[in-house]
Amino acid sequence: MSYTAGCTDPFGDGSSQNGNTPVTALDVAGHEMSHGVTAATANLTYSGESGGLNEATSDIFGTMVEFYANNAGDPGDYFIGEKLNMPGGSLRRMDNPASDGNSLGCWNSGAGQVDVHYSSGIANHFFYLAAEGTGAKTIGGLPHNGTTCNNDTFAGIGRDKAAAVWYRALTTYMTSTTNYSSARTATLNAASDLYGANSQERYLISKAWAAVSVGTALPDPGTGTPTPTPTPTSSPTGSPSPSGNALTNGSFEQGTTGWTQSADDITSSTLQPAHGGSWYAAMMGYGTNATESLSQSNIAVPSSGSPKLTFWLKVSTQESGYTAYDTLKVNINGTTLATYSNANASAGYVQKSVDLSAYRGQNVKLEFAGTEDTYLTTIFLVDDVAIG
Repeated sequence: MSYTAGCTDPFGDGSSQNGNTPVTALDVAGHEMSHGVTAATANLTYSGESGGLNEATSDIFGTMVEFYANNAGDPGDYFIGEKLNMPGGSLRRMDNPASDGNSLGCWNSGAGQVDVHYSSGIANHFFYLAAEGTGAKTIGGLPHNGTTCNNDTFAGIGRDKAAAVWYRALTTYMTSTTNYSSARTATLNAASDLYGANSQERYLISKAWAAVSVGTALPDPGTGTPTPTPTPTSSPTGSPSPSGNALTNGSFEQGTTGWTQSADDITSSTLQPAHGGSWYAAMMGYGTNATESLSQSNIAVPSSGSPKLTFWLKVSTQESGYTAYDTLKVNINGTTLATYSNANASAGYVQKSVDLSAYRGQNVKLEFAGTEDTYLTTIFLVDDVAIG
C-alpha cells in the first residue's frame, strides 16, 4: 500500500516521496483514530467547511495524543507527521498552516471550496493560537511562530484547556453541517460551560478565532481570576435590605440570598466591577442565542406614596447602532415595565428607575429577563436594586 495525503488510505509503507517511510507516526495514528471520535459525535460532513473542521479535529486530537505520550523520541509539537521524512519536513503545521503553500491559515469566503486537508488549516491555526498564543517559541525541539491574520498579540490558555474546549464543542454543540462561524459559537459555548461566561478562557478563545479571520473578539472581561461563589457571611438569610428597601439582599452582598437565578449570575468575580461592595449580577454575554432570568418573589410594594424600583445598570456590548439585538427586561408579575438593550451601552453604571404606583400595597414578583441573539455579545451588569 502506498502513501496518500488523504484519509481514505490512512496507513501505508510510504512512497518514493518520503523514502518509503511507513506512515505510522504517533500523531498520524492519533489523527486517524480521531476520525472515529468525530463520526460518533458531531459526524462532521467530509466536504466544505465541515470537512475542514473534520480534518482539523483529527489534527488537534492527534497532536494531543503526541503531547500525552511524552515520548522523548517523538516529543509533542504542532507539526503533523514530522517523523515521516516528508520533503517539506511535515504534512502540515498548525502554527503556520500556509507554510506548505496550499493550506489556509486565515478564513475566507472560498474556504469551503478547497480540499478539506487545506481548509483544515484555519481551525488548526485557531487551536494553536488558543493553546499557545502568539510569538516565536520552541516546542518539542521545533521552531513555532504564532502569527495572526489581524496582527493581534495575546497569550494562550494552554493546550489542555484548549483541547477540553474543542472536545466539548465537538460532542455537545457541533453538528454534521457546522461551518467555521458556527464552530466559533460552539467553542464559545463550550468555554462558557467549562470556565464561565466572563472568563479569560472564553475571551481568549474569541481572540484566537478573530486572529484567523472568524468573527471578532469579545469585550475583555478583565485580567482577574474568576472567583467561585463563596458562602455569604453578612446578614442572616431572609433579612431585608436596609434603608427601607422592600427587597431582600438588593445589594447582592449576601450572595444569592433572596434571589432565584437561572444561571450563576450573582457573583463577586473581579472580572467585572460591582457598583457598590463586591457583589453584583452579570447577565448574558454568551454571543449566541440564550435567555436568563434573575427574580425575587413576595416583595411588599409600599402602600403609600409613589413606590418605584431603582437599580444600577452597566451595559457592555459588541453591537453597534440603535437596533435592540440583545435585551434585558424588567418584569413585574409577568408584565414588562421597562426594556434595556445593547443600545443602552454605557462606560459605567447608570441608575434606572421604574414606576411601581400601579402595584401599590401589593406583593409582587420582580424579574430581570435577559435575551441574546446569535451573533455579537452584550453583558448586562445589575447592582444595588431597591423597591421603596
